Amino acid sequence: MKQAVVPTPELRKKAERDTILSACTGALGDVTLTDSAVIILFAAMMGAGDMFSMLTTAIMPFMNGILLIPAAYVASRMGKHRLIVWSCGISALGYFLIVATPFFGSWGVGIMMVTLTLFAMLHTGYVACWFPILDSILTPERRASYLSKMRFWWQFSSVAFLFIVGKLLPKEPLLWQLQLALLAAAIIFSGRTFFLARVPVFVEEKKEAFGFHDGLATALGNKALTGYSSYLFILNLAAYGTIPLSVLYLKNYLKAPDNIIVIISAVTFGGMLLGSLLAGKIIKKMGVKATLLTIHATFWLTNLCFFFIGKGNTVTYIIITLLMLLYCFTYATANVVTTSEMMALATPGNKTMAMAVCGSFSAAGGGLSRGISSLILGAGILAPKWSMGGMVFCHYQTLFLVYAVCIMFAAMLLIIVPAVVPRGKYSYGNE
Repeated sequence: MKQAVVPTPELRKKAERDTILSACTGALGDVTLTDSAVIILFAAMMGAGDMFSMLTTAIMPFMNGILLIPAAYVASRMGKHRLIVWSCGISALGYFLIVATPFFGSWGVGIMMVTLTLFAMLHTGYVACWFPILDSILTPERRASYLSKMRFWWQFSSVAFLFIVGKLLPKEPLLWQLQLALLAAAIIFSGRTFFLARVPVFVEEKKEAFGFHDGLATALGNKALTGYSSYLFILNLAAYGTIPLSVLYLKNYLKAPDNIIVIISAVTFGGMLLGSLLAGKIIKKMGVKATLLTIHATFWLTNLCFFFIGKGNTVTYIIITLLMLLYCFTYATANVVTTSEMMALATPGNKTMAMAVCGSFSAAGGGLSRGISSLILGAGILAPKWSMGGMVFCHYQTLFLVYAVCIMFAAMLLIIVPAVVPRGKYSYGNE
């Protein structure tokens, strides 16, 4: 375990630079492997159907949902710096194994899914340690500017990488070409371990006012926090499946070229970038309540628009790109709003466990959204085609309609969000 060193301005600056580089290299790999069109196309080309193709995007959030709290416990015993380096290093090895799965023939899809699951399990160690480590590096006056800068650069690097991949891939790429794209992402992803290993320890492991068991009990006993966490679970359950479903819809029903799908995926993450940059101004101008209501309305309207798009051509590809960009912009804004509310509701002295509990609810909802959708597609529950008012709809469009209805239901739960219906005084500071 690293020995703590005296923090100097020079060491803090170096630590900030290394953590930003680790965020850029790691996030680029994470996004490509678990959230982009690349992994969906890769899985489909290996012979995975709709169910397994969409399931590749569900494993990461689902594992965060069920393992984030245990990972926080492991971090308290093993040490945050040690756990984050080990988990990222082993994850990198798993990444290279996923790239190699086509060489396993008929076993390839199964090995890929198992390795993705192990990768996601290890990733929870990174998630549990990341923000506590940043907290030890950043001085209070540096937090806002650093977080804004870090978030911008990791999202920009992810968008740039996916855009370059999309431009280099042909209309109908071969499996080995997608392998090369994932291999490049795996090599870059390895940089996360390298840069995190360079980050010094500035303070000894700091215990919060509550121990692990008491902290968990305190977090679960915080009615405002658990109610809000339940709302996040339902919101993500309704809203988190739209983007990967739209990729499958583009590929399998609208027959968009694979390279165009990857470029659309890059533009989509550009929406995340813009949302992160502008969210603060939007919230400041509209307020948390109005922002949350607008987020629900946008999610609902976007899914409804997807439902009514039934033909694939240049015009509809452009429309879908704009819809996906808007959806990701809205989702990024929602992340900023929900994080602010989560920090306000967390019990002082128990912030780490409170955020782990809230994050688990949120991630579990996202994982189940994609997981349940993948099972519905795989089981063939929905009619392949049906008509209404002279219009023909497919099973993908049906799921978009289901999402829209579920988002309306989630909006009803806004009454349990303190920012919408206040039930007490909460602090939005960093106590």
